[in-house]
Amino acid sequence: MGTYSTTTNPWPLLLPALMLSCLFFLLPTINMIFLSLTTETGFGFTNFADFFSTPYLTQALVRSLFLALVSTLIASVISWPLAYFVVFCVNEKWRALFLLAILAPFWTSFTIRAFSWQLVLSDNGVISWLIEKVTGSSVALGILYTMNASIFGLALFGSMLCTFTLYGALVSIDKKLVEAASTLGARPYQLFRDIIFPLGLPGWLAGIVLSFIVCIGDYAVPTLLGGGLKPVLAQIMLSVLKGTYNLSQAATIATILAVTVIICASPLMFFRLLKSRSALQ
Repeated sequence: MGTYSTTTNPWPLLLPALMLSCLFFLLPTINMIFLSLTTETGFGFTNFADFFSTPYLTQALVRSLFLALVSTLIASVISWPLAYFVVFCVNEKWRALFLLAILAPFWTSFTIRAFSWQLVLSDNGVISWLIEKVTGSSVALGILYTMNASIFGLALFGSMLCTFTLYGALVSIDKKLVEAASTLGARPYQLFRDIIFPLGLPGWLAGIVLSFIVCIGDYAVPTLLGGGLKPVLAQIMLSVLKGTYNLSQAATIATILAVTVIICASPLMFFRLLKSRSALQ
């Protein structure tokens, strides 16, 4: 009797994961889409037509998209020096400690972190107090409850995600490859351009996508730091559920957010696929 191999038949190991994915992801997504297409008169795209014909909803969509794009852009730029420093500048025995310091904010609730930054950025907060102690005059920052405060909070959280995924890609780079290129006369910017950046690109793109998903659907930061004066779609969706409990409208907003994420992330994933195929050829 031949021996059983999970390499030739991986389904026994994949089936539990597939079943859980269908139960906790696919079925809720299908139900959300079904609710978004449900109207008082039956079934159709009336909810989507009402959404795009309502100015404050379309403005909230544009605001959510702008907030997510800017925050993700800032986070993606910040992640490179952080990840590069931990991987290439820190001694290997201290690397885990530095990485732990970067990821330490994940140990607390996202809402608690947003509230703590509210205390720091307020006109009577720590920054204003320090400026007053140094200059001798009180200063009103005027940052809290603005779009800039929301971007600041989301960019900080996104930078941790991007740094973590980028770190995973950079730490797997063979140091002998970098040393060999340096020995052959490659300058630092050439090492980064030709070796470090291409090999770190997959982790960087993954971090960008994760950060964008978190930023466009976040509720806590725009509420606590942005003040909710110019609401984003996540805030409107929650207000609909808490107010009128209109599941169809809330599902429509959630579906539009999901489609927006797919549309924005598709070019990055398509670019990554092309790079992978070109590397195999």
